[in-house]
Amino acid sequence: MRILLWATTFGADLWSLARWLDARDDVDMRIVLDDPELFARQPVARLYPLRSPLIRRRKWHSWIGVPGFRPHVTILDNWVPRRASSRAGFVLWHGFGWKGPNDRDEFATLHRQLARCWGDPLQPNPRFRWHCFGPSDFTHRTEVSGFAPENCRIVGAASHDVLVEPFDRELVARDYPFDTARTKTVLFAPTWHYGEVFAHWGNDAELLDRFVARARSHGANVIFRLHDRFRFPPDYVALVERIARKHGQVKLEFKNESPDNFVAMQLADVLVTNFSSIANLFYATGRPTIHVYPVRSQDEAFTWRTLGRGGMTTRSVSSAKYVWKFPPERNGGLMARSFDELLTELDRALEEPDCCKARADEFLRDHMMGADGLVRERIWQALNELT
Repeated sequence: MRILLWATTFGADLWSLARWLDARDDVDMRIVLDDPELFARQPVARLYPLRSPLIRRRKWHSWIGVPGFRPHVTILDNWVPRRASSRAGFVLWHGFGWKGPNDRDEFATLHRQLARCWGDPLQPNPRFRWHCFGPSDFTHRTEVSGFAPENCRIVGAASHDVLVEPFDRELVARDYPFDTARTKTVLFAPTWHYGEVFAHWGNDAELLDRFVARARSHGANVIFRLHDRFRFPPDYVALVERIARKHGQVKLEFKNESPDNFVAMQLADVLVTNFSSIANLFYATGRPTIHVYPVRSQDEAFTWRTLGRGGMTTRSVSSAKYVWKFPPERNGGLMARSFDELLTELDRALEEPDCCKARADEFLRDHMMGADGLVRERIWQALNELT
């Protein structure tokens, strides 16, 4: 099978699938991404080298594909090419998560883009498949997002197949400014949609500083893993850089500069997030996740930030219920509704490494195919339907 991997974010899920496909002798693959050289400098690229060519995306690729390469299927995670170079398309969406438009009109542009390439995704279509993480995701994608049930396949999260494997933290010792093997690490990975992480509790200048100080009081390292640098105001970037320098044993990563998130998850003994979809992947490790309740109240108006082809937009949303496809209370770990509660839960997570395993396993069973190690096999079956 000839596959074009059209990667917007070459993170743990898409990379895990690519690595598995790359090892198959019956797959010929090209991987198109924004900056192959940047990815090649990531620890994950050194530890698990790929045979398939990594191609720097140019504008004309969106119209004609890769010259001399005629793929059977295009696999994409988010942005759609202007014109399809393959007969069929498969969307491996870039996260499960709790956020998602609860209005079909919010997906209208994506519907048009997919239809332009591979035919109407809202009707049964032998040329198109949409990946679903589990039964609840299938329900949302068919009943809310509007995709025809015949086009959707419940498969799970590809990175779960790899995150459950043993990982030698010594292998990335040279890539981090702290002891990766013998010292615990807290991964702080918030979503960017709500603006400042702790704005509903105070201000990040004070509370981020206190949070890192608490982690360091346990002797723990901290990885700040934030979305693209350009999504944040310069003064906020300066703030987190200042906190990282002040405390030491802190590594700051922006997604557009450190696209891989697999290694950070394998290093983390605790994940703290305000419901970024990285949590759903991290559950497979069985280690604690602390969820920061992201607003004061789900019934209050708050500021919501999004990024589209026209750039960044900020708008007031009357209720969090509009942007939540999934109630935050339904999660696989601990949840903090105040900053003091966050610090208490951080203490617990660092002292009781198995405190969330039962909840994580329950969430995975109910919503993500139980992280059973067979996700990439199921994706392969879906891909074969398209050829």
